Amino acid sequence: MSDARRHDAGHGGGPEFDTEIDVRGIGGFLVWMCIGLVASGILMYALYRVFQAQEVAQDRPASPLVDRSVAHSPPEPRLQDRPNLDLQRYQTEQRQTLTTYGWVDPAQRIVRLPVDRAIDLLAARGLPWKPSSVSGAAPEALPPPSPAPEPALQGQPAKGAHATHPGRPR
Repeated sequence: MSDARRHDAGHGGGPEFDTEIDVRGIGGFLVWMCIGLVASGILMYALYRVFQAQEVAQDRPASPLVDRSVAHSPPEPRLQDRPNLDLQRYQTEQRQTLTTYGWVDPAQRIVRLPVDRAIDLLAARGLPWKPSSVSGAAPEALPPPSPAPEPALQGQPAKGAHATHPGRPR
């Protein structure tokens, strides 16, 4: 209780403030910091305008001998003259490969099937599999693929030709 009397005695009962904080110094610092920020912003803008004026002064007018109506190509080597046309051509080739019949290797009688037909064949026949040896049963051999008929004219395989994989025995 005696400590409370000692604190109140020196201030006359008003609010007690810490005397170590210099409010006037902090306020002055903040005012000068704001003035410095505004001054540096003004100086930066002035410097920007000077640099811009120098850049415009160094800009030379275009030569009247240059024909601006003709598009100039970059120097060689030009890797793709028309990339959009190249992309369309590539997509057309890929679409044709995925949607038509064709020979992959006529000597080994390997053909390419359209994706839709391959999906239908896979759905009808199922995936080849062999039972696990854990059950003790002997694995069944896969039935040999039927021989492919003779190819039709114009490089198209005959109807009913089956695609084979190069690594799979016939």
